[in-house]
Amino acid sequence: MSEPIDDLDERDDYIPDPEKEKQAKAVHWLISIIRLLGVVLVMLGLTIALDKLPPVPGPAGYVLIILGLAQMWVLPVWIIRKYIRARVAEEEMAKAAEGANGP
Repeated sequence: MSEPIDDLDERDDYIPDPEKEKQAKAVHWLISIIRLLGVVLVMLGLTIALDKLPPVPGPAGYVLIILGLAQMWVLPVWIIRKYIRARVAEEEMAKAAEGANGP
């Protein structure tokens, strides 16, 4: 049968690092805000493209729609990849330093 939940807490497989968790939460909030602002841009672009804001020309709305979609889909993926690459590089440097200081 499976292990009780109490036994899982005693294993040393994962040791949380408060600094890394703080960074991950900051990236999560940044991605959420970027996506929300992308939705706002798309809505504003649709409003402009449908001529609901008379002083603004219609093509500007299409530009805002494209920018909003890119901000919702492309930018978050790019930020997450950069964050993961930085974390992997940091772990590799720590392993290399540990290996240099080893026996």
